[in-house]
Amino acid sequence: MSAFGPALFVSRADGTAITEAEQSAILTRIRTATAHLGLPRAVPRVYDYDGFQPLALGVLLYSEYGYQHMPAEVREDQDQAWADQSRLVGAAVDSQIPGVYRFTASTVED
Repeated sequence: MSAFGPALFVSRADGTAITEAEQSAILTRIRTATAHLGLPRAVPRVYDYDGFQPLALGVLLYSEYGYQHMPAEVREDQDQAWADQSRLVGAAVDSQIPGVYRFTASTVED
């Protein structure tokens, strides 16, 4: 059985690759934001989904089981809730370093 959860993909606004040092700093900011927002079971970690977002740092905020067993309409609501959570985290990071990064939210399989 697979787990699913919200992911935040962070890319540089200028289109260049994110350095390892930047990745570490971004991950720290995301961890701080998830703790401040009180997200459930939030333990952000680097997530690579087969090049889904090239040059982006993928961060799985958290994952849980049961998603795949939800009815379609409930799953859509869950997707929206996760996207909203991811956007809040992205906005928190952006407020610290405005305009440097772009943020894309997605539901992913862990």
